[in-house]
Amino acid sequence: MNKINSQQGFILFEALIAMFITAGVLLGLGVLHLKSMQQSALTTQRTIATIQANDLVDRMWASVCSLDDNSGQVSSTNINAMKVQWQNRWKVTGNTSSFVQGLTANQKALHSRMNGWSGNLEIEDATKRRYKITIEWENKKAKWYASDPSQKETFIYYFSVPKCEI
Repeated sequence: MNKINSQQGFILFEALIAMFITAGVLLGLGVLHLKSMQQSALTTQRTIATIQANDLVDRMWASVCSLDDNSGQVSSTNINAMKVQWQNRWKVTGNTSSFVQGLTANQKALHSRMNGWSGNLEIEDATKRRYKITIEWENKKAKWYASDPSQKETFIYYFSVPKCEI
């Protein structure tokens, strides 16, 4: 006589379920790793933008007495000249990096991560000597999933410098 075992195939079914659970966990870990890498790249870019903004702030503090015109007011001409000098220092053209002389190899390597970089300096409040730095760049690697990948990352930095007292 043949006994029919109600447990036949149950081990195969358990193995199949365990395989699906393991595949789901591995897929989840892969997605988590991808997101981690994207955030790491964005953090690196934001750090570079902070370095660039601090470079301009340092330049303005070092030249605090040359920011004013003859009447002691903030000179937009002097501010624009400083902005152009700063923009040229960090400029990247095309797909290849074309830097002004003076950057170290490490600075060039870091800045090559800032695709589509643009920087701007605005006078927020001339009487309080408050300024706004805006740095924008493309982050294509982290924006592959976005509906509008042309949208740029933005870093905004506000600061003030004192009036020149000679």
